[in-house]
Amino acid sequence: MLQTFLQQFIPAMEEGLMLGVPLGILFVLIRRLSQEEYQKAFRSAVKWGFWLSIFLVAVRVGTRNAVSRELLEGFATFITLLGESIILLKFLKGTDEFSKPLKFSIAAAVTTLFLYHGFELWLIPTGSVIAALGDYFTVEFLTKILGFASGGLFAFVSSFMIYKAADALNQARLKFVFAVIFAACMIRQIIFLIQVLMARDILSGEMWMDLMAPVINNSDLLIFVIFAAILVLPITLFSQPKPARLPSYNPAEYRKILAQAIHKRRWGAGVIISLLLMTTSSSAGSVIANQEAEIVPAVEVTAEEGSVDVDLEIVKDGHLHRFVYRTSGGEMVRYIVILKGGSAYGVGLDACEICGATGYYERDNQVICKLCDVQMNKATIGTRGGCNPIPIEYSIEGGKLKVPKSELEKNARIFQ
Repeated sequence: MLQTFLQQFIPAMEEGLMLGVPLGILFVLIRRLSQEEYQKAFRSAVKWGFWLSIFLVAVRVGTRNAVSRELLEGFATFITLLGESIILLKFLKGTDEFSKPLKFSIAAAVTTLFLYHGFELWLIPTGSVIAALGDYFTVEFLTKILGFASGGLFAFVSSFMIYKAADALNQARLKFVFAVIFAACMIRQIIFLIQVLMARDILSGEMWMDLMAPVINNSDLLIFVIFAAILVLPITLFSQPKPARLPSYNPAEYRKILAQAIHKRRWGAGVIISLLLMTTSSSAGSVIANQEAEIVPAVEVTAEEGSVDVDLEIVKDGHLHRFVYRTSGGEMVRYIVILKGGSAYGVGLDACEICGATGYYERDNQVICKLCDVQMNKATIGTRGGCNPIPIEYSIEGGKLKVPKSELEKNARIFQ
């Protein structure tokens, strides 16, 4: 039960934090502006983003193909980056004069943050509801819903404490924290956008894969970049100087000011406690959550006469089969084979252009991405796009499925 709970708690917590933290920091800055229009733009964008994300999840579930998760989140990330860039430039100028584009940048960035992270957040319980198939009062289903609700609540409480701690900073220190946290979020968004562009062949996979493969393969560690950026907030708060005692203050007034300063620092202590829980959940918790999602050991194969051959009798059962080939450079290149139906096979690398070489496993006769837990449509295995395995050439001759040796050699860089 603990594993089932954590499988819902951790993604709900991480997506909630990726949404709530930048929004909280941004709202603190906006509240300190004299123009009410920026606060109105922020609040309106939160409402639109919230309801749009729910609507798009409903459309995706109801139609399956009407909303492309990859294209939606890629588009949302692009708009978010544009909006965040303008917001950063405007706030870091050190002037009270803000141009009209700031209002639209705030609205665009907030709305699209919700479209990305809100969309991912609502998909978590939706998947549990669909998988339950009407059997909604089992221990497993209730554990999943409890895990999601707990993760979302923890993210909300932590984001609120971060908001209050940020609100306790003076303007100069707030801008510093704002820049660090937004920069960390933008780095994560840029990496994701590059992955989407690679998956869509807008960026050359061969040219970018050498650079991106190590990042993609360790993409689950990027959340710790955000945690490190959040740590800057309490450090900055605690480093603020003690309030000076002005001659006009009487002892009672000064004690009140000191008490207020101590109260503000308590929010910083709360942020530190939250960070400890976040890092524990995303590290040790993830180990527990994924411990039973081990992929089937790959069968080692060798090349003969320029191709790697597998007997069709081995792979015609309709289940996922994994093979590994040692290249001339020593890299262990994995690929998968699954019978899709009739005489059609899905053949691809045990890696995708979005999640890297984390691999796939079989669950309830479905092919699942080990990193993001996305279920593959068997009919699409062997074609590019989304979280599908990177397709490779193959042929069927003499009762064997043959993969050219050169095809595996040239993809060795993905598994480095």
